[in-house]
Amino acid sequence: MKVAIILFSPTGNTLKAGEMLQKRLMDINVEVQVIDISRSKSFGEKNIGQYLEENIKEHDLLCIGSPVYAHHLHYNVKEIIKSLPQPKKKWGGLAVPFITFGGINSGVALKEAADLLKKSGRTVVSAMKLNSEHCLTKLKQITTKINEGMPGVEAVPVIEELVGKIAGFKNINENDYVDISNKLDYQYRKVRIKACLVFREKFWQRYIYPKLVFDYDKCTNCGKCSRICPVQRIKINGKGPEIPKGSPECIHCCSCVTACPFSAIDFNVDWAKWEKLLSKAARGEGPMASNESPKSEVY
Repeated sequence: MKVAIILFSPTGNTLKAGEMLQKRLMDINVEVQVIDISRSKSFGEKNIGQYLEENIKEHDLLCIGSPVYAHHLHYNVKEIIKSLPQPKKKWGGLAVPFITFGGINSGVALKEAADLLKKSGRTVVSAMKLNSEHCLTKLKQITTKINEGMPGVEAVPVIEELVGKIAGFKNINENDYVDISNKLDYQYRKVRIKACLVFREKFWQRYIYPKLVFDYDKCTNCGKCSRICPVQRIKINGKGPEIPKGSPECIHCCSCVTACPFSAIDFNVDWAKWEKLLSKAARGEGPMASNESPKSEVY
């Protein structure tokens, strides 16, 4: 069996999960290709479909990895799935979505991924969610730490369970594969309603979440912020970073803020209020939390 793993990993959590999956599959002699779409020029050029067609090798099973943002599959990953060709020639017909989330709420991300993969003509034969480090944990402005360093060794049993499922698929007749999408609708009705009506990711990012600000007096033009931006939004000009007109929306992953060695980038936000909101969510309180159990699982 040949496996292709396509993922989007702004802060590295999903990439870490994908690489753990790759290693365990290779240990059982499965041929694996990993493509991290993060920081690809295809975001600015809006040609993800062409990028995938040129770079994905022949495979039997396709794994799609994404972080969870505001209860949802990240919209860039949704675009990746929508750009997939129908299964034919080198494109396999089996699919496994997997998500990483910051310990608070995995939302409806897996169900969204499964529904889109089915529309692309694929059979969703398994899925995985992994409890992972929250992106705000890495900020020095935030003292609340959620799942620092995860996924790590604690994720190994979950990864190995998924690998066992994938290994078993090669012994199943093509007509006997069962789609498990219905099992991914695991959230309580209240959580699903919040995800659909309240946590509209693009709206929040555009109108509610704080904007980036640059302190050019501190900036040394090192370019780290530009290189690490997962959607290639930040460019470096003569005096420092800028956001050119028509650039992709900021996804608020905080990667540029944590990467800057001189604290020249920040969000124009009251961090004390965000600290309070995050700490409540970490305790399973407030509108963000789902209190789902288990936090990591293979379906």
